[in-house]
Amino acid sequence: MNKSIFLIIFFLFTILITVAQEKGFKPIENSTELRNDLNALTANSSTIQSDFVQEKHLSFLSENIISKGKFAFKNPDLLRWEYTEPFNYIIVFNDKSILINDDGKISSFDTQSNKMFSEINNMMVGTIQGSLFNDSERFNVKYFESEKQYLLELEPKMAEMKSMLKTIKIFIDKTDNSVASIKMIETSEDYTKINFLNRKLNQPIDITKFQLQ
Repeated sequence: MNKSIFLIIFFLFTILITVAQEKGFKPIENSTELRNDLNALTANSSTIQSDFVQEKHLSFLSENIISKGKFAFKNPDLLRWEYTEPFNYIIVFNDKSILINDDGKISSFDTQSNKMFSEINNMMVGTIQGSLFNDSERFNVKYFESEKQYLLELEPKMAEMKSMLKTIKIFIDKTDNSVASIKMIETSEDYTKINFLNRKLNQPIDITKFQLQ
């Protein structure tokens, strides 16, 4: 497995969380109703499309790295991340494969042959689909809410994931119960945050979006 490719993927999808509670959010003591609502949304979500802005914070840099692009999800497990600024780069999670288009050069990797690739795939699909917070074997989950959003804080249980990530924060818009942003903190306290903008739910997506040629 090409180590540099793994590092690129991990860099793009490591979305990390601060230790302190987010300002304006209060704990939800009884989360049963929220979990039921999110499960219902997941069951009825066939596609999600949006623009995104990714902010990467590295302690050794004076300024955060900002990237922009377009995101697409098709139930049950197809993901497309298309970076358009400051570089052109596409990553597609297609069933059991990861496809990468790096400025016209296409590579393919089998997620099942690499446990970490498989974990990244499961994490990203579960986060966007909204099912990750139900995974009690791999995560401890805390629930919070503000006036406009819910916040789910996921603390990894598995040793391999804990070695990289401290927490995963999922911000959910109360207007439609869709994922508005994701933030993760690495064990080093560096973090990445992705904001999903202009979200569109359950609109047709051509299957060729998840094929790279």
